[in-house]
Amino acid sequence: MGHKTGLVFASVAGAALVICACGRQVTPNPPGLGAGGAPAGFLSIFFSTMQPFNFSQYQYYVVFNTSDSGLTPSTDTIQTNWAGYSYALIALSSFGGTSAEPVQFRRSPSNPHIPPGWLTLGTTPQIFSYNLNANGTGTEFQILTAKRVLSSPMPSPSPTSNVWTFNAFVAQASSLGQWTFQDSMGAGGITDPQFVSPKLCMTEAFDNTYYPQGNFVPPDPASQIVSIELANNPVSPSPCP
Repeated sequence: MGHKTGLVFASVAGAALVICACGRQVTPNPPGLGAGGAPAGFLSIFFSTMQPFNFSQYQYYVVFNTSDSGLTPSTDTIQTNWAGYSYALIALSSFGGTSAEPVQFRRSPSNPHIPPGWLTLGTTPQIFSYNLNANGTGTEFQILTAKRVLSSPMPSPSPTSNVWTFNAFVAQASSLGQWTFQDSMGAGGITDPQFVSPKLCMTEAFDNTYYPQGNFVPPDPASQIVSIELANNPVSPSPCP
C-alpha cells in the first residue's frame, strides 16, 4: 500500500505497569509512583504491535520533537529535511537479543541538508530501563526514562521547549544504516497523510494512549503499530505555558 520511504542517518558515535488506556486493563500505580508507573521526573512509554515483535527484521521507534517548532516527525524525511527529529527511544536487536537505547539526532553545522547524525546517549539502569515483554504476550514493550536523558548532551538539537510532539515508527533495518518505514501513527502509514501529534505538555502529569489514524495495514503484523501509551510524571508539575 503506497510507496516505501527511506530514512537515512549518519552514525556518530522496570516493571511494566499500565495505568489507563481507553479499553486497556487498568492497573493501579504502586505507592510513590505516578503516571504510567513512572517515578517523579520520568517518562514511561508503552509500544504495542499486532503480533510479537520481530527484531531480526525491524526496529521500533518513538521519536520526539523537543524543540519549539511544533512540527511532528514524519516519514517524509527527505522532503522535510528530517524536521521534528530531536530524540528517539529505539528498541532493536542486540547481540542475538534485544535492547533499547536513547538517540539524539545531530545536524551537521556545515551542511544541515544531509541526514542528521545519530548519537547514542549514555545511560545507567537508574535513569533508563527497558522491559521487552510488558504485557506477557510479546506484543508490548516499555521504556522508562528520566526526562533529562532527552535534554542532553548539550547543545540540544534546537531550543528545548516544554511542549513536545511525537510520532512512532516501525522501520526495516539494514547493516548500512538505512531504514525503510513499515508503519507510523499516520493515516497513510508509510506515506501521506501524515500523523499530526497532539501537544505534549511536559510540565504536566499525563497518561494518554494514542492509536494510529486511518486504515493502513502493513503486510507483516509484527510491524503494525496498535497503540502508543505516553505517561509523564514531572518533578514539580505546573500548568502548561
